[in-house]
Amino acid sequence: MTETDIAPRNMVRLIMGAVLVWGVFLAVGAYRFNHNPARPAMVMACVLGFLGFWGLLLRTRRRRTKDNGDNAADR
Repeated sequence: MTETDIAPRNMVRLIMGAVLVWGVFLAVGAYRFNHNPARPAMVMACVLGFLGFWGLLLRTRRRRTKDNGDNAADR
């Protein structure tokens, strides 16, 4: 693998990490607003659900492209 093959995967991981950090930021703000632990739990559940679904879709796409022998999606 060359550097250009690895870059898109690292970019997706960076974006997912940024979404996670943003979710934590929003959860802390939701707690500070009302001191109700259900609010940050709801925010984090939505963020983690979104990231989990996104990761599942990416994994499914990677498996499909490996089965078809198409490496264009990994670039």
